Amino acid sequence: MASGAVQGQVVVVTGAGRGLGEAYARAFAAAGASVVVNDLDASNAERVAASIVAGGGTAVADGEAVGTQEAADRLVAHAKEAFGGIDVMVTNAGADRRGSVFDLTTADWMFTLQTHLFGTMHSALAAARAMREQGRGGSIITVVSDAFHMGLEGLCPYGTAKGGIYGFMRGLAVELGPLGISVNAVSPPMTQTPPVNEFLESRVAAGAPEGELEFFRATIQQPDEVALITVALASERGRALNGQVFTMTRDSLAVLRPNATKTVGAENGAWTVDALAEAATSLAG
Repeated sequence: MASGAVQGQVVVVTGAGRGLGEAYARAFAAAGASVVVNDLDASNAERVAASIVAGGGTAVADGEAVGTQEAADRLVAHAKEAFGGIDVMVTNAGADRRGSVFDLTTADWMFTLQTHLFGTMHSALAAARAMREQGRGGSIITVVSDAFHMGLEGLCPYGTAKGGIYGFMRGLAVELGPLGISVNAVSPPMTQTPPVNEFLESRVAAGAPEGELEFFRATIQQPDEVALITVALASERGRALNGQVFTMTRDSLAVLRPNATKTVGAENGAWTVDALAEAATSLAG
């Protein structure tokens, strides 16, 4: 992405104090945007913002926790106060509790849903209201994960939250599209970030097969290699897209669409239980 792709836009990135969020914030700043670097860990947010400014970019730090609508509203108000408005919201913030579904408590599930799903909802809705009031459109970019359709051991609450974000993104895109506000999602590949490192360590401790571990290690990407997709979706051409999910690596890009890819017709136009079981087995095979 060439420098200046989002020149003059005001961008908020939640959870931008480290990892992918930090990479998103830096990519937007390098492309000419003014960035609000949000993170619950205010010291990390300040570190990233200061580094962007030292490198010639424009950024301010914000320490709001976006798990409530009131906090998300304050975050957007901060963007308006600092830079006069908001053009892009990247809802990256999230934290989760991991473990067997037999061991996780209701509090663990609620913590994960609150930070990932509801944090995304609150941030996106706060941005959407401001963008509608401004009347110049905008871009909302949510973050999902392969876990929402693959299923990963120990990450059931996380996958559930990411699936909820996908459904929220699709519905929001329908409602905001007519207002000139695009809503899309990115599904990052396995990336060298602290949560991924912790996940890999947990799989090693659990005695995961070496083949599984080798696959993860071979496919892992660096945050700056996959961060540019968010900038692309916020650019003039990218805003023409709506309700889409993209995943990328350092050398490939794919759109994810959970549509039916194979069908089997009912023999004689009607199903029996046995015929359905056989057809389902065939399709899944």
